[in-house]
Amino acid sequence: MNEKVIIDLAYKWFEKMWSVPDYSLTEELVDSNYHPDWIMMELKGPKLLKHEINYFRSIFPDLKYKIIESTTQESKVWLRYKAQGTQKGDFWGFKSTNKFVEFEGAAILYFNKKYKVIDLWESFCFYDILEELKLVPPFWDLHKYFNNYTVK
Repeated sequence: MNEKVIIDLAYKWFEKMWSVPDYSLTEELVDSNYHPDWIMMELKGPKLLKHEINYFRSIFPDLKYKIIESTTQESKVWLRYKAQGTQKGDFWGFKSTNKFVEFEGAAILYFNKKYKVIDLWESFCFYDILEELKLVPPFWDLHKYFNNYTVK
């Protein structure tokens, strides 16, 4: 695979499709069978991505990604990014804080021979985001909340 092409597509994925957002790029970048195993819903392909982008932007309407570093391996792009946004929407039972948050993450985009994304592995720490928004206590204070907790 052409390394420059898949790196450019990875930048489009995060810095255009997710950050602008540019929903038209879902048709260009996403294979119709795209459905990472860890996503627990029936949608797939561009419809799944549009749903994900809409959901995260309902929480962080100004969500922006900036790729810090990237490399390729065959048909994969490995990258590390910084993201930021203001929590204006409710999520997972937490009310909007209107607070700004920054976090880092890592991702691997897997491409098919047609240069469409067929799979994604991504990792970022939700706990760090929740702690920065002051929705949960910092790790060093967790023991104060779990002193009487027992596993049943």
